[in-house]
Amino acid sequence: MLKKYGVATALSLLIISAPLTGAHADTINDMQKRQNEIEQKKSEIDKNIDSKNSELNHLESAEKDAAKEFESLMKSLDDTNKKLKEQEDKVSSENEKLKKLQKEMEKLRNDIRDRQKVLDNRARAIQTTGTATSYLDMIFEADDFKELVDRVTVVSAIVKADQNIMQDQKDDQDKLKVAESTSEKKLENLKVLAVELEISKNNMESQKQEKNDLVMALANKKDLTKSEQTLLASEQGALTDEEKRLASNIAGEKAKQEAVIKAAEEKRMQEAAAASSAKSAAVVKQPSSSSNEATETVSSGGGQFIKPASGILTSGFSERTNPVTGKYESHKGQDIAGGGTVTVSAAASGTVVFSGFGASGSGFGGYGYVVKIDHGNGFQTLYGHMRAGSLKVVTGQQVSQGQPIGIMGSTGQSTGQHLHFEIHKNGIPVDPAPYI
Repeated sequence: MLKKYGVATALSLLIISAPLTGAHADTINDMQKRQNEIEQKKSEIDKNIDSKNSELNHLESAEKDAAKEFESLMKSLDDTNKKLKEQEDKVSSENEKLKKLQKEMEKLRNDIRDRQKVLDNRARAIQTTGTATSYLDMIFEADDFKELVDRVTVVSAIVKADQNIMQDQKDDQDKLKVAESTSEKKLENLKVLAVELEISKNNMESQKQEKNDLVMALANKKDLTKSEQTLLASEQGALTDEEKRLASNIAGEKAKQEAVIKAAEEKRMQEAAAASSAKSAAVVKQPSSSSNEATETVSSGGGQFIKPASGILTSGFSERTNPVTGKYESHKGQDIAGGGTVTVSAAASGTVVFSGFGASGSGFGGYGYVVKIDHGNGFQTLYGHMRAGSLKVVTGQQVSQGQPIGIMGSTGQSTGQHLHFEIHKNGIPVDPAPYI
């Protein structure tokens, strides 16, 4: 009988504690599930933080290297500026010499003009008066030998003076020809020097802009990475706080659950003690009722242009996936690839409208060292990704078809050495193939 009572009491304990224990268990399971999710998320964040640390170390190293390169470039720029100053002084000196030569040429022209007037007057006098005959008359009309000698001397002096004038005229004309030839050569040399100076300055400033852009881009990237690190650390901190709260809540729920079980156990023991002193009939009846209740509970339930560079056509005018950005977009020209030093030439004659590094916001961003040429009639050509310091033309310069303008490179948004070539018609990129 007591055994039956013990079973009934245990079932009664289950009836009392099961609903509470189940509710608490569900809550604990949910919180433990959330704990696992937090641990997984924190593990992912740890990996991201490690990745950002590695990226930051790489960026700091790259930034230091870029800063050193920039410093080295600035030293080179100082040396180049000194050379440019020497060239400018040379140009200035040659200009002064040219001015002096031009003054001498002007004096020669004046002397030649003045003598020519004298000679022209003399010629007209001879035609009008027959001066040559007059000279003979003057000689043969002498009254005596002495007068004859005097007249011959005078005539000889006049003739000699005319000869001297003509010789001076010839000498000055020869000098003028030499001076004009020298002047033309000096002027041409000055023009060449001026273009070389402009190209050197342009390449120098372009390299400076490129390095400065690189340093700024690395600094911005580093700041962004640090910000991302801060956000990740903040998120990780928030998850850690939540994890602590969950641990505390789980401990509280477990304590509540243990308290419920303990209270039920105490009640069971109290009931068992009270039942041991009761009558046998009452004891038997109680477990039977409890047993029925427990049972019930358990059961519920073209043409005009030439090819600008030698090499292989690796990409045409078409839709494609950008090898740098990974985006699917229009490729607005041709890519011509080649190894070594490959000269890039003007596809047609025209005027250079841009020559330099395509900085962000310039309209040529991503093209690296780039040249754009206007050919008139609405046509323009663009040559991108050329080698740093290789540009051979400046803005405003006239170029002829086939004239070298730079060397193939891989600057800007490029994955390897090639020339990006575009033809624009009325401002719109067109397929170069029919025009070459």
